[in-house]
Amino acid sequence: MNSRTPTQHQAALIGDVVGSRQHPDQAQLFTQLRKALNWVNTQTSPVQALQITIGDELQGVFAEIAQAIRAALLLSLYLGTDIDLRYGLGWGELHSFDTEQLPYGQSGTAWWHARNAIEEVSARAHRKFWPASLRMQCAGTQQDTLLNSYLICRDELLSRMDARDRRIALGLFQNEQQQDIAQTLGISQPAVAKRQQHHGINALLRAQQLIETFNQ
Repeated sequence: MNSRTPTQHQAALIGDVVGSRQHPDQAQLFTQLRKALNWVNTQTSPVQALQITIGDELQGVFAEIAQAIRAALLLSLYLGTDIDLRYGLGWGELHSFDTEQLPYGQSGTAWWHARNAIEEVSARAHRKFWPASLRMQCAGTQQDTLLNSYLICRDELLSRMDARDRRIALGLFQNEQQQDIAQTLGISQPAVAKRQQHHGINALLRAQQLIETFNQ
């Protein structure tokens, strides 16, 4: 069907792999990424499922900004430290011109803002006095400054977490018990509790809970 189908404002998410050209095994890279995307789609409620589009880029659409932020965070936690992603998040109108070819055949301010945001992430991460850890920014909301301030701090926190910290955070986001997480990681429950308290995991959890009350 070829028609122009307008929608209400939605959150468009664009991501790409940092340093993908230097990855030693491209096939493995995309297998891991596809597996992670499929898992995140089951844990969230995308309007359009996250999927790989062209090259190392992924795209998806969510009803709310906070949902898209959560999806990006879960994706980064799931991938651990193996694959590094950056994201651009755009809030705006989305129009579908060919509903049989989604996510292709679409346009609108949601995608334009998302594209501008991911380009800004790439540029800012290399600027003096901007954190090299920056991995996500958003555009198109009335509260971009506040949201981007949060994302700057969140990304710095994530950059300081090793793969074990990220697995603990991921488990807690899924309401797993500390003992079960410890058994999966082959460590003690007190070790999990210590990391949760002192490695920024509690801060990550609480900040995400608060951002999910955001009304764009």
